[in-house]
Amino acid sequence: MKRPKATIAVPPIRDFYTTPHRLAALGERIVQGILRRQGWDTTLLQFPRQKRHALPLPPALSHLTPYLLPGEFGPTSFFSRYHRFGPSPEKSAKIILSQNPDVVFLSCFAFAYADDTLDLAAQLKAQQPSVPVYAGGAGVSVLPEYFLKDGCVDAVIPGEAETSLPMFLKEKTTANGIYTDSAPFSATSRASVATVKSNKKGLWLTTTLSRGCPLKCRFCANHLTQGRTFRTVPLKDFISVLMTYPRDLPVHINFEDDNLLMDKGYFFTALEAIRHIFPQVHFSAENGMDYRLLDIDTVDRLVAAGFRQFNLSMASLSQSILEDAQRPGEPQHLQEILQHLESKNIPSITYFICGLEQDTVETVIQNLRFLASQPTRVGISLFYAVPGLPGFENPERFMSTSSHLCAGSAAFPWSESLTTAQMITAFRIARYINLTRKKQLRSEDKALLTRIQKERKLYTYQKVGTGKQMVRPTNTNHTMEGAFLV
Repeated sequence: MKRPKATIAVPPIRDFYTTPHRLAALGERIVQGILRRQGWDTTLLQFPRQKRHALPLPPALSHLTPYLLPGEFGPTSFFSRYHRFGPSPEKSAKIILSQNPDVVFLSCFAFAYADDTLDLAAQLKAQQPSVPVYAGGAGVSVLPEYFLKDGCVDAVIPGEAETSLPMFLKEKTTANGIYTDSAPFSATSRASVATVKSNKKGLWLTTTLSRGCPLKCRFCANHLTQGRTFRTVPLKDFISVLMTYPRDLPVHINFEDDNLLMDKGYFFTALEAIRHIFPQVHFSAENGMDYRLLDIDTVDRLVAAGFRQFNLSMASLSQSILEDAQRPGEPQHLQEILQHLESKNIPSITYFICGLEQDTVETVIQNLRFLASQPTRVGISLFYAVPGLPGFENPERFMSTSSHLCAGSAAFPWSESLTTAQMITAFRIARYINLTRKKQLRSEDKALLTRIQKERKLYTYQKVGTGKQMVRPTNTNHTMEGAFLV
């Protein structure tokens, strides 16, 4: 009997930038494993990891035009070039269909890339209408209806694959194209590990050990895609996956979990087991750690285990904003953690969110000044809406809007608390602070720093022919600029 064939594809995406760990396809690997255990032949295609192509700015992002400086580069720059990461939708569809699949599963890992998923679905239907196209992933789970609006996706499968996919394959019944399961969140999560980079220097792996979050931070969409019950991957399952990798190379493992430290006993047991497999291992958590779950002893244990950098999530310094966001904060505790990391020579990046509902120029400057006074690099996350977040529950608000506005790089004023100009100016100031943190400066960095500090105005670099010039960023918000560079 012929085995059914499935192609699982991560569509090419459009954005100003991306990062390797975002493209790890952890969920897609779980889908592939489920299908294989049910007797399918599978192929996994990760189009965003292929060559990028410069694109003109799409109409949906035209609000950014006044702020983009062609050829801009350097330590205080904003984005300047828009890209498609991966081949065109037409070429991607041809590659998928060349596999002769019986079914195509498209994965949308963030709602910001919903339109890219639909573009690929449209090309698949244009080239071979008879092949069923199904869509799943975190982006699908927050607003399934969006993926059915053009009629190119035959069914959407929201929720976690461990629960929803096996039942969908068994029943294949949907309500208006959407498969709904009574238990969309899996009781037991499968382990998934992906190679982000591999060379003579070693392996860079990324993974998650947990899902779900009982906290109710208003700006976080974790609960929409993973539920509110915190649960961990069975350690035996995780270790069995790691054992498939070579053990004689240096290894770096990045954890993408939102709440690594909610079960410290489990996590430290996992680290110990990993170190037994890979004696030359180091760790990071690039998606951020909740500093409120850290204490001095925990920091010391993590450093001893192999953490060489800490990415911390602050959200905001403003107590009223944190109260509104249901995210209590303890600035003094954060300060103690940062100072302890500095004493151990461990670098850190501390992130805050710019554009929350109650943000003002004053609150953003307060965040920037606080972080500028601490021994840490500044990470700025421009707030973006996700369907289903508090204040954004109405799906109609998104159905007729480009999904690309739901990317942080869009600097779109979703909360109407800050303008695009203010958010981009804050972004540049954060980069300026990081420039002052650099221990080794090139001559052009020194010149930039000297001019900014002398004139108390932001400057950046722009390519001109074969050379470069130092210029003022376009449409800087002078109030915010002046408030910080006093």
